[in-house]
Amino acid sequence: MDRLWAMEVFVKVVEANSLSRAATHLDLANASVTTCIRNLETHLGVTLLQRSTRHIHLTDDGAVFYNHCRSILGQVNEAEAAVSASRDRLRGTLRLELPIAVGHLIIGPALMDFAAEHPDLRVMVSLTNERASLIRRGVDVAIRMDEVDDGDLVARWIYEAKHVLCAAPSFLEKHGVPTHPSKIDPRRCIGFNATFVSGTREWSFRRDKESYDLRPAGNLSFNSSDALLQTAVRGAGMIYVLDVLAQDYVRRGEITPILSDWQTAKQTFYAVYPQSRFVPPKVRMFVEFLTQLFKARPQSDSVMVPRLLAR
Repeated sequence: MDRLWAMEVFVKVVEANSLSRAATHLDLANASVTTCIRNLETHLGVTLLQRSTRHIHLTDDGAVFYNHCRSILGQVNEAEAAVSASRDRLRGTLRLELPIAVGHLIIGPALMDFAAEHPDLRVMVSLTNERASLIRRGVDVAIRMDEVDDGDLVARWIYEAKHVLCAAPSFLEKHGVPTHPSKIDPRRCIGFNATFVSGTREWSFRRDKESYDLRPAGNLSFNSSDALLQTAVRGAGMIYVLDVLAQDYVRRGEITPILSDWQTAKQTFYAVYPQSRFVPPKVRMFVEFLTQLFKARPQSDSVMVPRLLAR
């Protein structure tokens, strides 16, 4: 039995909290992972995992062994990286988790360049707005917005975006351009709902000492800014989305920013990855790639210039 490989399989099973998910991460058959864990337990003479139909749980011996395995595998990765770094070749698999709209509109298209730079690195991307444990699911790097309060994660600042109110020119020609937030008809607003049970996200506007908040009351809402943009382009209503996502649509004239002289809610993007004494080169280089990618984005004010429309 290859004990180092068995340790890697065991760690993946624990972090994925599933034999089948670990098998997917490792590109193995489920039976191979099950056999590996069984052989490892036989070799050690202890039970490492308690299994049920839906969950697995570490035994006390399993928890001790898991901590040692992570330490050993980390040292192995560090040793390999010390050698490969001299050749500047990234290898293995980089697993990324990105918010749907950010991944679709900004990072996804740019990943072609990153992949071309590192042909020996397999890049796997999951687009999701859920925020489950990165470590348990074997994610190397994720994009998170606003505060990251998990002590097992490192958060690197990437970008600060603000929201922009916008709509299609055809919509504004038909319904007019509001001159003040209080002039916005909530029934003509497309909302954002994180889940079916959560309330529609509120829109906030600030200027000098004046403030105004409203909640969309239209009969359409989505959990994706990408869907909001696609729907707004067709003239369905006003939307309140991050400027970095709306920039290209504004530049093409598909939507027009409104009330740009008002301050709106901001969101900070972070690149998040598991805390470790040794940061793998693939993670370090991808985070640097993200930093440069967002740094190259045009300043929002340069493309968020409202067009004057007559009713």
